[in-house]
Amino acid sequence: MDGRRRRRMVRKSKKARKNVLVLLTLALIVGLGTIAMGAQGGKEGSVCYESVLIHTGDTLWSIAEEYKSEGEKTEHMIDDILKLNGIKTTKIRSGEHILVPVEKAS
Repeated sequence: MDGRRRRRMVRKSKKARKNVLVLLTLALIVGLGTIAMGAQGGKEGSVCYESVLIHTGDTLWSIAEEYKSEGEKTEHMIDDILKLNGIKTTKIRSGEHILVPVEKAS
């Protein structure tokens, strides 16, 4: 009888651990989802695109500085411009047009 009781306790213990693991996993998923939704909630404007004519002396850095939204890092804006225009290098030439994402308040 002692062996039977021990096996029963072990099974209950395993079941309890499994339940705790499931609850922790669900809590983690809900927590991460909440964080992700909170990060998206701060974006109130819509993104439009503006064609920019490059002049002599312009750099991607100066263009990104001029058109980036408040609080956005210049490096992120440069990455967005490169991706949007399919540019592989940061070298640009005067006379070219590039598209720049511009956030419009809604």
